[in-house]
Amino acid sequence: MTGADVVLDVLRSEGVALIFGNPGTTELPLTDALAGCADIDYVLALQEASAAAMADGYARATGRPSFLNLHAAVGLGNAAGNLTNAFANRSPIVVTAGQQDERHLAEDPFLAGDLVGIARPLCKWAHEVRSPDELGTMLRRAFRDALAPPSGPVFLSLRMDHLQRAARPAPARSIVNRAAVATGLNEAAAHLCSVPAGQVALVLGDEVARSGAVASVADLADTLGATAFGAPLFGATLFPPAHSLWGGMLPLTRAEMRDALAPFRVVLLLGGDSFQAILYTAADPVSPETVVLQLSADPLALGRPFPVALGLQGDIRASVEALTPLVAARTDAQAARAAREAAQLRREAESERWLAAADGGDDQEPMDPLAATAAVMSALPLDTPLVSEAPTTGAFARIMHNARSAGTYFFARGGGLGWAMPAACGVALALAPRPVICFVGDGSAMYSPQALWTAANRRLPILFVVMDNRGYAVLRDTLDFWQGRSKQSGDYVALDLDEPRLDFCALAASMGVAASTVRSAREAHEVARAAVATGEPRLLHVPLRAAGDAA
Repeated sequence: MTGADVVLDVLRSEGVALIFGNPGTTELPLTDALAGCADIDYVLALQEASAAAMADGYARATGRPSFLNLHAAVGLGNAAGNLTNAFANRSPIVVTAGQQDERHLAEDPFLAGDLVGIARPLCKWAHEVRSPDELGTMLRRAFRDALAPPSGPVFLSLRMDHLQRAARPAPARSIVNRAAVATGLNEAAAHLCSVPAGQVALVLGDEVARSGAVASVADLADTLGATAFGAPLFGATLFPPAHSLWGGMLPLTRAEMRDALAPFRVVLLLGGDSFQAILYTAADPVSPETVVLQLSADPLALGRPFPVALGLQGDIRASVEALTPLVAARTDAQAARAAREAAQLRREAESERWLAAADGGDDQEPMDPLAATAAVMSALPLDTPLVSEAPTTGAFARIMHNARSAGTYFFARGGGLGWAMPAACGVALALAPRPVICFVGDGSAMYSPQALWTAANRRLPILFVVMDNRGYAVLRDTLDFWQGRSKQSGDYVALDLDEPRLDFCALAASMGVAASTVRSAREAHEVARAAVATGEPRLLHVPLRAAGDAA
């Protein structure tokens, strides 16, 4: 066997059917081996940043490690931004890049570089394979470690000649089971049941989705009558969106978090990053009297960065399924039912407020952001997967997403733009033939528009919705908040994208994707519904009211 044969054998045994990448000379031995390979396909991206986000979206949609092949140091550098997102998302990706032939590395040849040094801050670990015989062992370890909690990208540098030389077969694949918390669940149950129903809150991190615990956590919330919140800027479906006990996302500052959690005397954190703020405010996220508990498979997440009264290490799904019966034995079922009914009344009132706010924007041009979002979201089939990177309208889309099941919402917590359009391609490949909707801002869309070509090449059923406010509006709002001034009242530097205007329809057409601009909420609804029904990639350009526009 050659090293390339070993790579393909490992991919098959790990259930990998797709390689994401953009090839170069140092990767030619691998792509050449794929020429006669019927069961592993190469998904071509036109830029490595897009390839990385495609692999990210695919891994998150499948829950299994994806395989990303980059071109030397320059390709790894191009992918760095979206690898930063993948690391923040805890996306299980096996990342490889081609290194030059080891027989002339001492001569500093063209394309050689310190790949491990570049990759190390972006991955759980990074390693350059030292011999063809080591290749299979390190690949097998990479797939295991990418998925092990806390999951995330891992990196291997593959020397070009190692892929061509004879290599030892890879070791067998290990089967790893996730375990519940060994001790402490009875103590946690006692804390959770020490206060009346309705005074317990759950704060859910993305680890809930990664462990497949959405339904289990909903059962625990039902048993307790506990309100469930998503951690700030959560990136996955964490709780059934239509559930009466879903409280939505926690606010983005600690002072506002403290206000949101003030009615609750016990708070259970499921996963990490529960109180991750964007801007600093001088407040703790909970009052000193609140009892805070935490459960995570990652021991480093427990009590970080705020103290907890009880921290438990274990798989969230297995642990919650073991915890729920212990809670049920101590809980007043009638009081929990009353808490659920009260929450349902609050949800219904909130829904009416949202509908009223979204109504009446049809005749406005450019459109009101809330009305435009409501028009598009209401056109989607139930449970349409949503990939979101539209800072101005993404919060609206998150609330309006009409999904009942897990695995239908995707957001990048890393903060780097240019993720959503290629990530939507990865999600669509994973969930085919289901249609996917991608909400993206005008600024975000210009980071990775090359993803449109891959969508057309693969005929992926994605509706790309470009919400165009002609600038970085979220930065205007953030600056106003930071400076304590009235909204959109100040002067802004480098935040406008209107001289010249960006032509998103022409851009999409140049890459084989049909596109149209809509001028009203009614038109947006009708065009979006028709576009989704085609089963082909489409782009919808939605001009929004921006700073300075008349109401």
